[in-house]
Amino acid sequence: MTDDQIAERLARWHDRDAAIGLAAELEQVRTRLAERELDVANLGERGERLAQRVAQLTAERDRLQHRIDALQRPSFASRAYRKARRLAGRALRG
Repeated sequence: MTDDQIAERLARWHDRDAAIGLAAELEQVRTRLAERELDVANLGERGERLAQRVAQLTAERDRLQHRIDALQRPSFASRAYRKARRLAGRALRG
């Protein structure tokens, strides 16, 4: 085998090894991309679940605030009693 033939063979092996390496690297990149796409999909689903939970908590907060406001208002009976007492006081004074 001549030096030129040896050099050609080594060049072919080098090119083949480079192609195999690039194919392996491409496969790794594709695998990482698929993993990232799955991560993005999972994050999207998690975002939707969190948005639903926020909506539930907002509705619950509004309902509780309404109850608190109702509890802080004097009852109808209490307001009626105070008004009757005020009117009776005016009637007795006047």
